Amino acid sequence: MKRWIVVLLVVLAVVVLVSPGIIGHLAERNLEQNLVWATSESSGIEIQTERFERGWFTSEGRHRVLLDAAAFREAAISYRQSSGNDELPSLLIDTRLDHGLVPVGDAGSLAPGLANMLSTFQIDPGNGELVELPGSLRSKVGLSGSSDSRFLLEKGRYESGEGRVEWNGADITLQTDWSDGTLIIDGRIEPIHIGSADETLDIGALTVMANQIRGGYGFNEGTASLEIESIVVESPGNTVTVGATAFSAGADIADSRLSFESTISVEEFVIPAMGEMSFVMDMALNRLDAASMQVIVQAFREAQESADPEQAVAGVLPKIQDDVQQLLTAGAEIRLDQLDISLPQGKLTTNLRIDIPEGDAGANFSWAGVLLAMTATADLRLPTALFDLVLTMNPQANALIAIGILQRDGDDYVMQAEYAQGLLNVNGAPMPVPMPGM
Repeated sequence: MKRWIVVLLVVLAVVVLVSPGIIGHLAERNLEQNLVWATSESSGIEIQTERFERGWFTSEGRHRVLLDAAAFREAAISYRQSSGNDELPSLLIDTRLDHGLVPVGDAGSLAPGLANMLSTFQIDPGNGELVELPGSLRSKVGLSGSSDSRFLLEKGRYESGEGRVEWNGADITLQTDWSDGTLIIDGRIEPIHIGSADETLDIGALTVMANQIRGGYGFNEGTASLEIESIVVESPGNTVTVGATAFSAGADIADSRLSFESTISVEEFVIPAMGEMSFVMDMALNRLDAASMQVIVQAFREAQESADPEQAVAGVLPKIQDDVQQLLTAGAEIRLDQLDISLPQGKLTTNLRIDIPEGDAGANFSWAGVLLAMTATADLRLPTALFDLVLTMNPQANALIAIGILQRDGDDYVMQAEYAQGLLNVNGAPMPVPMPGM
């Protein structure tokens, strides 16, 4: 019996005392893999390891999150002119890791895993004078490469000169796994007030949710949503109010086809001298050839991150011409199920559907063939008061009524359009394609 007690004590000693050094190396590798994954998922952002000191029970590291000046070219120029700093702001993350199968440090718990981490944050404005940020991130790194994190921020206030920032706290949970690209977020940021001598900004509570996993062809599958209660900007004699704003999106890939849908709404948008407005848009892209979309998206992403984005984007089309043709040959559906814009002059409503059937992959591509095979419908309702406002800015818009594109229906102008086999009907009347003057 005593022999088994001795064996058990030796095993426990190995787990508690010997394993941390080995596990510390694995935890460091896991952290590096997470950083590589985070960088690949965040266009225009680079994460650098400034130092990492691995100990037997505890390791400490510092990482810097940098904005790519090329990707944020205009913002970089504006920031340098206003601040006088040569570099863009960057985020410093200081992390302490307590590692081992049974982490025993201050940041740890007794639950098995690779490491328990405690991260704190600082901002470098670009001049090396670091500013401490409130809040901390506690994370548990699992044996499989997954991590569970929670960011907590207590209520606080910061003042500098005539400027002040007041926050009411935040609680955000984050689950990630670099091995399969899992990303689950559930969090809430309480209202924030930013003020200066002549202007204030109030941001209502913000909630964010995401449940995604790395899909094929460089796209993430799953859902994401963001909601903001309100935004109010006040300056002398001027107040801009944005009411409840919501955004949601979802994507999935099946049989090498990508489908994407998104909804955005702003319940109330008030600008002085313009009045109250609101906005709702619901759109979807279905049956897209995922391989072609991957090439097209990557080409535009690289162009936007180049030293001269405008020139680079202009040169993208020749590079993606074959993929655009493949995308259209494979067929797709484009839907704008709802586009409602409420203005003081009334409510504009629109919906649109375009269907491109799958073509013969072995046949020579023809734009005319795509147009002949395509079908489309569109409906528009436009308040007469809004159209009268358009006429004051562009009298030539009256031609839309003259040729029958818009027809009067009570207090609105309407358009009902159908397109099939190269023929376009608008409000029941055939129209040439393309339309005269368009």
